[in-house]
Parts: sequence; structure tokens; C-alpha cells
Amino acid sequence: MKKNLVLIAPPAAGKGTMSTLLTEKYGMISISVGQLLRDIDPETELGKEIRELQANRMLVGNDIVKELLKERLSKDDIKEKGFILDGFPRTVEQAHILDDLLKELNLVVDDVVYLTVSYDLALKRTLGRRTCPSCKTVYNVMTGFNDPINEFDCRLCGGKLEKRNDDNEESFKKGFDLFNKDVLPTIEYYKNTRGVVEVYASRDDSLETFKELEEKLGLE
Repeated sequence: MKKNLVLIAPPAAGKGTMSTLLTEKYGMISISVGQLLRDIDPETELGKEIRELQANRMLVGNDIVKELLKERLSKDDIKEKGFILDGFPRTVEQAHILDDLLKELNLVVDDVVYLTVSYDLALKRTLGRRTCPSCKTVYNVMTGFNDPINEFDCRLCGGKLEKRNDDNEESFKKGFDLFNKDVLPTIEYYKNTRGVVEVYASRDDSLETFKELEEKLGLE
């Protein structure tokens, strides 16, 4: 079933997991603004400009993001399969930009999905996350979900587990504070203009969260 979705969530709510499951089961095209930016050839002028902004921890301008989205949303597979916007819009200004862009492309968003999760659980998911570089299995040593053999070894292949550099409390707090500052007003904007589908994302089992998402979107 084809749908066009905007997927909004605070850090560690499982947005990437839900997007992957939707793509695998229904064929929707997941569009991550971060990935669109990373895919720009770093040797081009635009690529150099984006890398410089990112190196200085500055946001890439909305005009650049709009053009990248316009190009991606104009491709034939979008009209055939539908899309999931991951990471955009974050601000009310970006929501207006998206409204204008979709109108220009004769596209509509069917549903805006907001994954809800508590601060404490999201923090535990972040601090406890470990990834096996060999088989890419993700574990968590704090939440009790998918425990590894121990904090260092992968249960599946025996690889040495790694922790991302930004999986620390300081980075998490900054990300969560930014979400509250920039994204919560965007959710309110959508609630007031078109409605928002809220999905409880604090379950240990992501498949249960996905089941609720399917039900609320009318996909089953």
C-alpha cells in the first residue's frame, strides 16, 4: 500500500527502525535529508560548501535542502511507491517550505507520524547502545533489550562491540533539547493544520511499536 509520510521523533525513539520496516514491508522510499547531504560529491562546489558547514557544526541552509528534496521527490519511484520523510521538516519554517514544495510537485502527505518516548528511556537506549562492526547487529547493555554476551562481545559472530563517539549524555541532552526547542512547535503546527498520528515508541519490542504504527496508518 502506497503512502506519503512525514516521520518525526526525538533521539533514540526508533525512527530509523520504523522507516526501515516500512520500506521492507511496503516498499515506500525512505528519504533522509542527512543522507541526501552525504551523497553530494565532496569534490563539487556544493559538496565542499556542505562539508565546510558541517565541519563547523553549522546547519545547511533551507534553500540547499529544498533543492535536494525537490530533485529526489521528482523521481518516478516516488509517485509509484510513496515516500517517508526522515529528518525533515524540523522547524515550522521547514514545514512551510515542505508545504510549498509538495504543492509545486503535485504531491501530498497522507500522514504525519510522531513517535513518542520518555527522556529517561531514550537516554538509556543511547548510552547502552553497542554495535558489532562485523555483522552490524545492534545491542543494548542498559535497557535489557537484545543483550550481548557481555558489554564487549557479539552473540552472533563474536565480534568486538563498539560504542559511537556521540553516544554520551552530553550529546544526547543537546539533541533532546534541540528537539524540544525546534521540533515540538512543528508537531503543534501539524496538529493544528492537519492532524498527527502519535505512536507509543517506549516498548522494548520494536515490532510491537511497528504493529501499532501499521494499525493507526490503516496499512494492515
